[in-house]
Amino acid sequence: MHLPGDGSIQVSDVTEEFGCLALCGPDARQVLESITDDDVSNKAFAYMTARYIEIDGVTIWAQRISYTGELGWELYVGVDDCLKVWDAVMRASQNFGIQTIGYKALDSLRIEKGFLYWSGDITPDDNPYAAGLGFCVDLDKGDFIGREALLKIKAAGVSPRLCALTLDAGFGLFGGESVYADGRLIDRIRSAAYGHSIGKDIALIYLPVDLAQPGNEVEVEVMGECIKAIVAEIPLVDPHKERVRS
Repeated sequence: MHLPGDGSIQVSDVTEEFGCLALCGPDARQVLESITDDDVSNKAFAYMTARYIEIDGVTIWAQRISYTGELGWELYVGVDDCLKVWDAVMRASQNFGIQTIGYKALDSLRIEKGFLYWSGDITPDDNPYAAGLGFCVDLDKGDFIGREALLKIKAAGVSPRLCALTLDAGFGLFGGESVYADGRLIDRIRSAAYGHSIGKDIALIYLPVDLAQPGNEVEVEVMGECIKAIVAEIPLVDPHKERVRS
């Protein structure tokens, strides 16, 4: 939409040319070290960096990031080599009890960590300050689309604020449930899952500042019944990011 008309910049959609394998967990580095000669130590391959490595003769774009909140990498592989790299990872992981997981398991892990999902937790109608992503905004880098709007939002203060809710386990939240305070409809839940690490149902929602304090109580409508929920800080697991940075 914003390409210059002089043809100096071109965009190509390469979505169909690559697959992504997510290798994550406390033993992820040991697995990766066993199938690559590249240095993947914490010092050489720091958190939130990316570079090319080689696995079984295949050059891969590896990103030191994990949507689970554990130590991990996302491995971007050309589609013709995906199965070869998958097999190499699976063989190397057998001694570590590797498990393959589906999207719902991944969803549970990322919600425990407060990692956000585009189109659900964050949309074009939300702003980064309310979503807790103000640290990603550099207002001093020069002009960019939306800068003036963000300056006004920041000056006005953040309202509402993205928070977590915790409920006693077993209610089976799916996202979209209505949330009430003092009998007044506040908003709807953006996303939700059962948190296996804390043994509770977890939901993410934007709350007004006066309700967004940890320990406050609200009610979630579940199948026509209003259930008590407690406001909690994000993230609920490993708040200092020690695991993902290990």
